Amino acid sequence: MRSEQIMHGQHEKKLGRDIILDYLREAGIEYAFGVPGTHEIPLIDGTTVEEYGVSYVPCLHENIALGAAMGYARMSGRPGAAIVHITPGTANIIGNLFNAYRSNIPLIVLCGQQHSELLVQEPILASDLVRTVDQYTKWSHEIRSVDEIPLVMQRALKELLVPPFRPVFVSVPWNFLMETPVRQEPARITRIAHASTGDPDGIAAAAAELARAERPVLLLGDGVGEVDAWPEIQRLADLLGSAVYSTNQASRMDYPNDLPHWQGELLPTQEGIHMQLGDFDTIFLIGVDSQAQVLVFRWENGPVLPAHLTQVVLHNDPWEIGKNHYAQVAVLGDIKRTLPALTDEIARHPDFDGPAAGARNGTIQQLSSARTAAFTASSEYFLASERPTKIPDYEVPLAIADVQRTLDKPITVINEDFAILAAVQQAIHYDAPDAYFCTSGGALGFSLPASIGISLALGSQRLVVNIVGDGSALFHTNSWWTTRKYDLPVLYLVLNNHEYKTLMTGLGAIEDLYDWHPANEPWYLRLGQPAQDFAAIAATFGIEGEVVADGRELRTAIARGFEVIAGGQPYVIDIKIDPSSAPAAPMVDVLLAEKPGVDRDLIQRLTAMGPP
Repeated sequence: MRSEQIMHGQHEKKLGRDIILDYLREAGIEYAFGVPGTHEIPLIDGTTVEEYGVSYVPCLHENIALGAAMGYARMSGRPGAAIVHITPGTANIIGNLFNAYRSNIPLIVLCGQQHSELLVQEPILASDLVRTVDQYTKWSHEIRSVDEIPLVMQRALKELLVPPFRPVFVSVPWNFLMETPVRQEPARITRIAHASTGDPDGIAAAAAELARAERPVLLLGDGVGEVDAWPEIQRLADLLGSAVYSTNQASRMDYPNDLPHWQGELLPTQEGIHMQLGDFDTIFLIGVDSQAQVLVFRWENGPVLPAHLTQVVLHNDPWEIGKNHYAQVAVLGDIKRTLPALTDEIARHPDFDGPAAGARNGTIQQLSSARTAAFTASSEYFLASERPTKIPDYEVPLAIADVQRTLDKPITVINEDFAILAAVQQAIHYDAPDAYFCTSGGALGFSLPASIGISLALGSQRLVVNIVGDGSALFHTNSWWTTRKYDLPVLYLVLNNHEYKTLMTGLGAIEDLYDWHPANEPWYLRLGQPAQDFAAIAATFGIEGEVVADGRELRTAIARGFEVIAGGQPYVIDIKIDPSSAPAAPMVDVLLAEKPGVDRDLIQRLTAMGPP
């Protein structure tokens, strides 16, 4: 009754919960994902009031709710919102809160807290919630009175709308949701105009370093995809004749994967990065946040990026500039606005050698043509009718790419199978930075939850496919309860190899680096006892699916799955992966491992992609 009075103007004063929802609506937030708890009921009830335009989406675990909010935020371009329950709910979100923080995704987490006058007595479920989440948020705060709510909501949402885009956390003692602030004012959010071009002197200095470089390379981070700076990077790469790498486990596709300059992501090892970048003399880091995405580090081998490289940096976040290593030139500014001025400055610099850049472009084009031909031959081999019945994991993206050419809508890929990350990025065509989603945090259990928010944000505009390993899928198969409840058309491809393959690969790296071997067979890294049938699991949630164990049936099954989601329903395919297939490495070397007559020297060059 109270909500109806507010809606029809019969009551001038709004409750604390109504003010919170006013601010969410003002920020353009359409959904709040959560798991109901007693203390949040007044807030959740407010989402049933049409005036606020915020719909509550129930999930079966708080980390699912946080992941769904993360997916919604990334694909909608608006902040995501999650509602969680006191200490257990806050503890449950840490994995995906960390993922969102490391991937620069703006979220507001509203947490119900115990009654404010009871907190000092340490009641059931209560704790210092702000301290629990503080290191993974841009700002966190517990409301002290109902009169703080407008100020706190304005500050929280203001922070979400300016870089760096990271989560905020607001703890709300539940009694304030039902009380009325003294002051009543409209929900307004300060929006900071932040897209500023870098300092002219800094641009000139950066241009001078890059113009003089004999072997330049570009390293791109998610700051590039965040502002959709593909055209600006392409123009710069063409001008310099430079190879383009992305940071390892980027959360976006930060450069078009079908252009010759793109060499894929950096390897997740110190030695691998040194191999990839060792032949260059100058590196331009653009929007790079993830600077140490490696498994092991040895001080005696030098910094993660080779020490001899002259570093030039452009970012809109000063913390990320020169964070780990000295930068010869550093520019603070909006990437999309600053790059054109920088590229123009390089082109007219007296030390810029156009013919040398042209020669570098020619080399890159030759290597790209060889890579494309080798990759095409490999794709044809694995998709041929006479191919083996066993399914190597890297064949899945090849089959997706083959089906993709027949679709009448673009696709968005959510990838949580790190063992085939390079193949997923190489094989499938991406038409925009956010056509690909991973996380830079690496905490497992993000993709099934994220698919909920991504599908709600995209609607029928695109076809959504989630590639996920069996170990990751088992974290949150109960995400499918929400998927079915809202009939979200997502194609789930579960690569079922009965083991944590990424961990098996990591174990191999540890063995190689330290000349160490486990005392006994690492049974703890294997799954399958009992065996998992993900199509059967999905069926318990009312989702149709199938199991594919024969490689000759893989493409047909994936095509069938796309037909189902095009019709507006989710679909799950349990793909029985051959566990003996080698882990996918950058570009084409693993894809060609089983094909006879491969030029191993060529493959080594294609993997490193440095100047010959």
